Amino acid sequence: MIDQNTPSSITPNQAAFRMLASFLATLLLSGILIFGGAGRLDWTLGWIFVIAWIVPKLVFLILLRWLDPDLLVERATRHKNTQPYDRIIPPLYFVFAFGTFIVASLDGGRFRWSGDVSVVWVIAAYVIYLLGNSLAGWAINSNPFFSAESRLQTERGQKVASTGPYRFIRHPAYSAAFLLWITTGLMLESWWAVIPGFLAGLMMVIRTVLEDRMLHNELPGYAGYAQQVRYRLIPGIW
Repeated sequence: MIDQNTPSSITPNQAAFRMLASFLATLLLSGILIFGGAGRLDWTLGWIFVIAWIVPKLVFLILLRWLDPDLLVERATRHKNTQPYDRIIPPLYFVFAFGTFIVASLDGGRFRWSGDVSVVWVIAAYVIYLLGNSLAGWAINSNPFFSAESRLQTERGQKVASTGPYRFIRHPAYSAAFLLWITTGLMLESWWAVIPGFLAGLMMVIRTVLEDRMLHNELPGYAGYAQQVRYRLIPGIW
């Protein structure tokens, strides 16, 4: 991504290329961590996981380029009015996320610290993972201001998103992220990897609290929306 003030500084095709390059670089690093930790390339579950991990991202990129190129540009651009906490939380999030891959590959792919994880748990983890991706996709489709950064998009005339999953919770994408990371370890037959996965999800919970406070203070209409939709991440609970 590049450092610009406004989304108009790059074209949708340039944005798509930059996001694709970012996805592929992340995929390469993840593959090195997963198969390096396992100490082998013939780990079938590792390959299944890599495919399940990258395919939704590629589908997301294609659909975003087709359906909402302005949002694609927004997500591919780094802005100067990002909230200060975004300098801390995302880096920690990625540390725990990649830590999840390392622990899972060492456990499920090499040393088998968790023993034989039931196939029922593995399948359940993949089902939850797919549901989490579906929830994230629903949130993106329902919110034309779905930025990768925590900021107020004044140059795009940001408004409150209140349709789709936003009718039930205020931050559905963060709910999806939490689901994805607490199940990643089990997708690779590792109970121990649930710990760093939980910590990665916890970073999104913390970001939810801070971002929700920012939106209350800065986004017109958000306080009224929050009175109607009371829950941040979990309907009926919080």
